Amino acid sequence: MHPPRSQFMALAVVVCALAGPVVAETKPVPAFPSKPVRIVVPYAPGGGLDILARMISQPLNERWGVPVIVDNRPGASGMVGSQIVARSAPDGYTLAMCSVEFLTAPLVYKQSPYDTLKDFIGVVQTASQSYLLVIHPSVPAQSVRELIALSKSRALNYTSSGIGGVGHLSGELLKRMSGIEMVYVNYKGTGPALTDTIAGQVQVMFVNPLPAVPHIKAGRLRLLASTDSKRIASMPDLVTIAEAGVPGFSTSGWNGLMAPAGTPREAVKTINTAVAAIIRSPHGTERILAGGAEPVGGTPEELTALMRSDHRRWSEIIRTMKIGPE
Repeated sequence: MHPPRSQFMALAVVVCALAGPVVAETKPVPAFPSKPVRIVVPYAPGGGLDILARMISQPLNERWGVPVIVDNRPGASGMVGSQIVARSAPDGYTLAMCSVEFLTAPLVYKQSPYDTLKDFIGVVQTASQSYLLVIHPSVPAQSVRELIALSKSRALNYTSSGIGGVGHLSGELLKRMSGIEMVYVNYKGTGPALTDTIAGQVQVMFVNPLPAVPHIKAGRLRLLASTDSKRIASMPDLVTIAEAGVPGFSTSGWNGLMAPAGTPREAVKTINTAVAAIIRSPHGTERILAGGAEPVGGTPEELTALMRSDHRRWSEIIRTMKIGPE
């Protein structure tokens, strides 16, 4: 005797209900990346971060077969662009090209639109570098000692990529350690600050080497010293500020890609592997070294650890020096 048709229908409903979740769980996930990737540069075009972002964007485009877009979003010493990334979906498709300013600016301003340590994770460190102390050629100083002496007889101004950045903090540290006075002139990024320094509107600048080296070679800027405790490998004849008359002076920076917290591990790994290969390639290494920086690479965990250790270091320096927005 066969069961009634209604029992067959009920059994079919139960089977479909049980099979539904299985089908959903086994649905294939598109390989990363399957759509355009955006690299947000939180400064105006022409600075070191912009140069690095554009240096890796085209090779990534060719490697992945999807557009890799560089999006400049300057403002508030990099916090405007960084906030955009912090609020983006944590899927690997929106990244931030950051520097130490990414950590220090929120420490200097009274309010920050994001929590650096909670809202971001490291993806890959692209480069590390000392900063350069440069002056307009019209400034009558050939060394750090002469600049210090000059500042005691006439008013000088200086600039950098923005308030709270390594350049700004380097200037404030030099003022404190040498007893000189310089007025800080703020810009929305290295590009416009560098333009006005070359034009003579600003006399002194602490700058990332990448955008500055071509202007130094062309004689548009005079190079006095580097800021790190050790000399730059590609500029072995260039003295450090510590060697040039301010013992103990030392500041340095780094650049790297950050992603919103919660970005899938596989997406982070894919980006890390691709970018590290580009910057460690002969062409990438040559270009970065020629700009006075050093290519790094490394793991996401290493960049996240660097971010946390530098956050502690700069927090103490900024608190001790009582630095705030002007």
